Amino acid sequence: MIGRKIKNRREELGLTQPELAEISKLSQGYISRIESGKFTPKASTLIVIATSLKMSYHELIA
Repeated sequence: MIGRKIKNRREELGLTQPELAEISKLSQGYISRIESGKFTPKASTLIVIATSLKMSYHELIA
């Protein structure tokens, strides 16, 4: 699940949801919905998130 990968990587980096939101220029609520599996973002948004988490898009979706 992509949301779980995002949450795990965010926590590995010691980031909170608000911090990731600031880095990625997305809202904290949006990140929360992605992490909880309530919403699946489009590829362009996943690229932004992956970059913000210092990982590749392919690592995120694999």
